[in-house]
Amino acid sequence: TLPSVRMSGGGHPSGDVMTEPARSVAADTPAREVAAVLLGEGIGSVVVGDADGIVTKTDILRGSEDGRLDAPVSELMTSPVVAVSRDADVQTAIDHMDAYEIKRLVVEDGDEAVGVVSTTDIRRTLATDLDSVIGMFAGGAESGGENTYECVSCGTRVTAASKPGTCADCDAPMRNISMPRN
Repeated sequence: TLPSVRMSGGGHPSGDVMTEPARSVAADTPAREVAAVLLGEGIGSVVVGDADGIVTKTDILRGSEDGRLDAPVSELMTSPVVAVSRDADVQTAIDHMDAYEIKRLVVEDGDEAVGVVSTTDIRRTLATDLDSVIGMFAGGAESGGENTYECVSCGTRVTAASKPGTCADCDAPMRNISMPRN
């Protein structure tokens, strides 16, 4: 469960942190084909567009263990989809994930699925925001002018005079670990 971090109206809308566009498949698509889509596109889920469902890597793995990779994906999907609107703040997404004990939400614009927001998307956003706040209070770099930064996703570390934008290995945000976090 993600921590409850209250964000005011100035917080991030879910549409700003989602992965887009929402990849979708038909309900009769074989699970094996959906597995190839997930792996080939490096995504964690697809929306089952005509059946109000979502299929994750975990669903596909369970289907594989049960010998159901040739079954229609509608047999493996979670339904109905839990969704938030594009303009719902990130706290609303966190609250929905917590209430339904899920890791992904469909983001909708009207009735159309436009993206998916995951716990990873939210964690990356919150980690980046936290570094900005810490930087304001810390007043800049430590002695020697260099800090150690760590990737929030893969853990790669670099030492630099200024914060790298993203990790060179996986393109995730970096956080400053030189400053104590009490």
